[in-house]
Amino acid sequence: MLWTDLTMLLLILLLGYIYLGYPLLLGLLASIFPRAHRVDPGHLPPLTLVISAHNERPVMREKLENSLALDYPAHLLSIVVVSDCSDDGTDEEVLAFSDRGVRLVRSPERRGKTAALNLALAEIHTELVVFSDANAIYERQALRRLARHFADPQVGYAVGYACYQEEAVSAAGTTEGTYWNLEILLKRWESQFSSVVGGDGAIYAIRRTLYEPMLETDINDFVNPLQIVAKGWRGIFDVEALCFERPAGQFGKEFSRKVRIVNRSFNGFLRVPQAGNPLRNPRFAWQLFSHKVLRWFSPYLLFALFVLMVVDRVFAPVELLDQLSLGGCLVLGALALVGWLLRGVVRAPGLLFLPYYFVLMNLASALGVLLRLRGKTITTWATVRETDNSKPRSSVLGPRLVLAGTALAGLVACSGVAQGLLPLPILALVLLGLLAHTFLGYPFLLIPAQRLSGKPLEHNPDYLPTVTLLVVAFNEAAVIEEKVLNSLELDYPKELLRLVVASDGSRDGTDAIVAGYASRGVELLSFPVNRGKISALNDAIARIDSEIVVLSDANVMYCSDAVRKLVRNFADPRVGVVSGKVVLRNGALSYGAAETSYYGLEHRIQEREGRLGALIGADGAMYAVRRPLFEPPNPDTILDDLVIAMSIARRGYLVVHEKEAVGFEDNHLELDGEFRRKVRIIAGGYQCLLHGRALPRLDQPLLLFCYLSHKVLRWISGFVLLALFWVLGVIVSNGGAPFFGVILGLLAGAALLALCTQAFPALKKLKPANFCHYFFMLITASLVGCFRGITGRQRVTWRREAA
Repeated sequence: MLWTDLTMLLLILLLGYIYLGYPLLLGLLASIFPRAHRVDPGHLPPLTLVISAHNERPVMREKLENSLALDYPAHLLSIVVVSDCSDDGTDEEVLAFSDRGVRLVRSPERRGKTAALNLALAEIHTELVVFSDANAIYERQALRRLARHFADPQVGYAVGYACYQEEAVSAAGTTEGTYWNLEILLKRWESQFSSVVGGDGAIYAIRRTLYEPMLETDINDFVNPLQIVAKGWRGIFDVEALCFERPAGQFGKEFSRKVRIVNRSFNGFLRVPQAGNPLRNPRFAWQLFSHKVLRWFSPYLLFALFVLMVVDRVFAPVELLDQLSLGGCLVLGALALVGWLLRGVVRAPGLLFLPYYFVLMNLASALGVLLRLRGKTITTWATVRETDNSKPRSSVLGPRLVLAGTALAGLVACSGVAQGLLPLPILALVLLGLLAHTFLGYPFLLIPAQRLSGKPLEHNPDYLPTVTLLVVAFNEAAVIEEKVLNSLELDYPKELLRLVVASDGSRDGTDAIVAGYASRGVELLSFPVNRGKISALNDAIARIDSEIVVLSDANVMYCSDAVRKLVRNFADPRVGVVSGKVVLRNGALSYGAAETSYYGLEHRIQEREGRLGALIGADGAMYAVRRPLFEPPNPDTILDDLVIAMSIARRGYLVVHEKEAVGFEDNHLELDGEFRRKVRIIAGGYQCLLHGRALPRLDQPLLLFCYLSHKVLRWISGFVLLALFWVLGVIVSNGGAPFFGVILGLLAGAALLALCTQAFPALKKLKPANFCHYFFMLITASLVGCFRGITGRQRVTWRREAA
């Protein structure tokens, strides 16, 4: 029906604007029409830090110690803790700091955060007030960076950057961190174009004269900035004014928090409608409606779209618009359902949990708006720590609603698939393109991409920092003496090079061999129990204080100038990790020719990624890191070289490849051993995806593209190939174009040749058979590695593969 099609199209366009169009348009306008303001680092007016608390005893001492250590003149800084009738000993913790100038303002009855702030602000008269939560730990310069913006007389409030950090990685926490990264981009662009929409209760500052006592139902960090903008002032976001806090950590608790925020924010918008008046402040009004109001109501728009899809499905033939809509429902519903099912299985996600989080947060928005429309506004709050052992109703309601909603969307979408949701020839071409890109196209795409590398690296052959060469070993008696002698012959100043071997419970005489070289300066760290490489690595690096740490495997022999070539790259302060080139010597292996070609391609990829400063991971047999940037991986980490390198890349440092730093490794593993090694690598890749340990940030598009192309598509290549076989089979059986029959025949022939080579090893002497066998070994390893990575069945402790 025409009216339903037009309405569906309008809803799709509106939803596309909310989630994609507005960010893109805002970023464009902010770059073309920025509004500058005066910033003076020396502007240091009297300031009061107000810390809101209700039952925050577990974190209060840390927060106060942090506040007292901030870099702001002590005679200009006052610290006030406002306690909303805490009854867990919070007040006693605060009073213990009274002799150090900390003041407590206690609300005699629990009336909510805003009422408590009204009480405190009545006693504060400094020029600036900074609002903070008890669990927000400030970076030392945070107050100075906020205060510098108030040198501009038009600035009424300044908002800092609250970074999410977790003690233990969790699905909800990592996903909230991903969502927050996108929000930070919007805040930066809004500030640049007009004013940042809203504050952040963890860290934002205002001029004291602009504070108006608020209603108990107001959310202070949203209503107060709206009031300030309505008076003609401006709000600035400062990405360098940092604080750190922990997210909710559980999807149910994050759901409850979002319901409360949307409910109170919507109430605040209704309270201060003049802030959204386009005649008074058109830029800010546009931002307010696009970023907040439309997003709050987006779940209702999604629901309306779903209803229209059902109506159109019942009363009219399914057309292209219906197919696209149903396809979107299928993908979103299926991925959200997977996220719901896995939320308690894995501790932290990659992109896997984003669809579930998206659905859950839309449900929270719908509930928050609905409660306000029914006249209910949430006033009091409970901390994440206070509710750790409870199960609020919303934490149960949210997942159940997600399950019901996604199941319904899946059923409707499946009916669309049966009617030709996506033409199979198009799907076949997409799958074929993915495989071609993964194994052939990506290296060539990196050639023009090198133009994006920006400023070239500063190589300095005379740069000679202190270096520790660390070899983590387990039962390496066969090669450890050769490795020690090779390390002693390295061309690097002996007074600047420390040689350390960390033995992880070796039982074959490795320790005795290394100890025999103590007189020549080789240090042995002998750990009595075999706990796994990561535990030994973490403990060893904790005892190292050199500027650079070079990590090496025991069976890799370095060229004499390898360390010099590695560390010369660190003359450039942008560089955080440098990976070398390890050449495999495998001439005696049955699959040696295929492996040589595969690793030749891999080295070209590494070299080109390295020129971009976007090398994905490092070669665990030879790579160097800046010691201060090292973050200990979790002990169950499988791919330590990927996780360590990417954790540094996520912080904005370059990971580069040094092709002239060469090492050699003798590979004695026949194909079954190589297969187990590949399974372990791919299992580690899936662990990274599920635990979110090595994912680039969404505001690192080049790094993200390389990560997806170089790693993720390889890890899922087995599933892509299986899907391609199935799709091609359906097309050919239905009399499809001959082209697809040829592709299917070639793939089937290659698979058959690989099977014959497995059954008759003599065929490996033929290069086509050798290459097909190796390729399908990689494909099979990707499937087995997926199973082991997702189920957690991949061993973390060492395993010596038989030659």
